Amino acid sequence: MQRVLSLQMTRNIGESSEYVTKRLCFSFLFSVGFLCLLCGFLLGRFTVERSLEAQAQKIRSELAGNGLQNTEYLQEILLQELERASLDYDRTTNRQTSDEDMRRISGLFSNLSLIHKVYNHAPCIHATVRGSREPDRYVILSVNEDSITLALELAQVLDKICSGHNWRPRRSLIFCMSFTSSDICPQALPTFIWRRAVAYVTVHGRFMRANNHAVLFGSDIIRSIAVEAIRTIPGDNNWTYLEHEVFGPRLSLDIPQVIFSFNDNSPANNHHNQNSRLHDITLAQMVGQTIWRLSECTVTQWKPKYFNETVNEILESINTSRFQDAKEKLKKTLRILLTAVEELNAEIDMTDDIQMLHMRIWNDLLLDLDKALLCPDRIDSHSRTDLATFRKLSHDSINESTILAYLDQMTKCFEDAIEILQER
Repeated sequence: MQRVLSLQMTRNIGESSEYVTKRLCFSFLFSVGFLCLLCGFLLGRFTVERSLEAQAQKIRSELAGNGLQNTEYLQEILLQELERASLDYDRTTNRQTSDEDMRRISGLFSNLSLIHKVYNHAPCIHATVRGSREPDRYVILSVNEDSITLALELAQVLDKICSGHNWRPRRSLIFCMSFTSSDICPQALPTFIWRRAVAYVTVHGRFMRANNHAVLFGSDIIRSIAVEAIRTIPGDNNWTYLEHEVFGPRLSLDIPQVIFSFNDNSPANNHHNQNSRLHDITLAQMVGQTIWRLSECTVTQWKPKYFNETVNEILESINTSRFQDAKEKLKKTLRILLTAVEELNAEIDMTDDIQMLHMRIWNDLLLDLDKALLCPDRIDSHSRTDLATFRKLSHDSINESTILAYLDQMTKCFEDAIEILQER
């Protein structure tokens, strides 16, 4: 060892050395150490990158198809379970007093593991399901009368899916039940929920006696999402819904909304026959599929096909030449709006699904856009772009100045919506 590590002071030219200097020895050790450190760093970096890539791939798989593709089998289970549901209002409530019915329904919801909390505000109950990814965003289902059994059956089916498949909705759900003939949920729910509500889904009319026709109306974006959700229901059952026709007025609320309204043409004594049950099941599936899509989709993207066709159809029905300038101005504004929406959809499609912050920003933008398209009045919150109201004005014997003012008002609201899209 002394010989190996000795420092050779002199050496003749051409003489081969059998000695290793201390400097060379330490250089070799440092080189080996550096290479080990470098390899460790590169290996660690590779491992982390592979782990992050695997995690990103998993998230992409979960969010494929706007967050709906990965849960298609759960949607099928939802529809199958609703097909087997009893939907028996008499069994659900026992036709007792309102207080007794409220206690019974409250107890049934409290027994579900999916339900986070049940609140009683007579004559109203609302049960909350906490979302897994966006718990501060709410999809509200408001029902009353016969439709209470729909909310209960839907909650029970979702509870089965939660227990059997470890599923929870992306956004929070609220089942709000009014034990009166009118919808009192807007007065019963806290203000902070309204500020964070993604959609307000309500069922009007005596649901369990509906026959043949289901009519959808509401805010433009949420209504189009509901129509698309209904189109995914398999089968060819005897029911229809209107894509283009606007059949009723919007709710006087400043939040995105969709209203299920049913034509009640069947006699009461025909309530339990097979054909009536088929309608009950299909209508329950329509509402259930709409709630599922609104709570699960990554982005509440708007396809304005039905909106464009409906507006143009109503405008073409006005033949008075005095409104020609106002009509042309509104049509021009609509073209600009639809172009801006197409550009927005293109940007959303180009955004990587795993960029959750961007998805959240898009959803907030679309929420603001739907509110702008609703254009609620500052006094009573009625929609100033309600096509049902406009059609009624144009068909009734209303003075022309009122119709002209409504057209100008709609144009101004759509211009405000364009500004929201242009400032993104």
